Amino acid sequence: METLLERPGTVADEQILLARARSLDPDALAELHERYYRMLYFYVLGRVGERAVAEDVTAEAFIRLLEAFHQGRGPERHLAAWLFRTADHLVADHHRARYRHPEVPLEEEWGSSREEEWEDVVLQERVREALNHLTPDQRAVILMRFWMDLPLTRIAQELGKSVGAVKLLQHRALAALAKRLQDIRNDHGQA
Repeated sequence: METLLERPGTVADEQILLARARSLDPDALAELHERYYRMLYFYVLGRVGERAVAEDVTAEAFIRLLEAFHQGRGPERHLAAWLFRTADHLVADHHRARYRHPEVPLEEEWGSSREEEWEDVVLQERVREALNHLTPDQRAVILMRFWMDLPLTRIAQELGKSVGAVKLLQHRALAALAKRLQDIRNDHGQA
């Protein structure tokens, strides 16, 4: 059974569709958006944790793709890898902006939060922080594998890598995440 994120088609079909999109064929552009939007959105959502921000970042990645096509640039192969790299840069920009201009929540919102909700927020932020210390390829593999539940073969296809390379990236990323989370835990005085 095919999941919502998977799509039919061979690599050759993808290349033909990408070539049509590069020539600004509206039908091809619409199909690429339809094929890749959900996957990219969930990837970004895993990085930022806020739906509205994920929608904005995902839309901006597609805008940049369209701008690149208009300028005669953009990916000739491995569209998903190009989109993920672009999204990574946009997410990094978002996190830098939040760091420079942090949002201060209203006291009423903080006061009404239950302790369990607060602990969930803290845990999510720690995982997001740990993910940010991975390489872009490691982060893509972890989010595609565990957040989006994609098989290794699909991840390899989308990133233009071999299955063995994806397995190695996953192994190294999990080891780096475990170490980073342990370091964060130790920094916060938890056993």
